[in-house]
Amino acid sequence: TYMWKHWYRSELIPLYGICVGAVGICSYFAGRALKGPDVVWDKKANPYPWLHVQQNENTKLLDPNNRFEKTWSRDRF
Repeated sequence: TYMWKHWYRSELIPLYGICVGAVGICSYFAGRALKGPDVVWDKKANPYPWLHVQQNENTKLLDPNNRFEKTWSRDRF
């Protein structure tokens, strides 16, 4: 069929894999960025979400020094 000849060619499989991987990585980092404490979704119910971050909570993706006891997570929008 037409689809099998033109879309499923063996030389295009790495290109499809790279595109799917790039979209997946971009989606992951966009999701992480939108869940951060500096993003305000609801200005009436939670206008200042960064005030709910405690002193011993990590808000970053990676903590190489392991200084924090727990990781902050958004409990309300």
